[in-house]
Amino acid sequence: MGKVGRFVVDPKAGAYCDVTLDNGDKLIVNHDKGGFKGGHVSLEKKKWMGLGSDLLFTCDLDTPPGKAALTRLTQGAPPESVRATPLGAFADYVKDSKSADDAKAKCEALLAGP
Repeated sequence: MGKVGRFVVDPKAGAYCDVTLDNGDKLIVNHDKGGFKGGHVSLEKKKWMGLGSDLLFTCDLDTPPGKAALTRLTQGAPPESVRATPLGAFADYVKDSKSADDAKAKCEALLAGP
């Protein structure tokens, strides 16, 4: 199981956290608005030594597919928990991925629907 790092929140820029997968891939999960609001959640893979990143996936939470994906991810989460937020839900969802490519595939499948 991967390791989710601390959540960093900037009221103007949103929030993000790092996820380190078992194979060593380092991901960044970013929510451009932070909190419980809409906006975009993105998944990026850090490059060597953390020098930049490659965008793997983005989800517009204000669209019907994005809202449906977030609803599936937060189902059963306590309302005031971190897992009930878009950032926490996506970080929790990808932490068990085998690789960055696996995390990308899982997110694309989630957005495609049940």
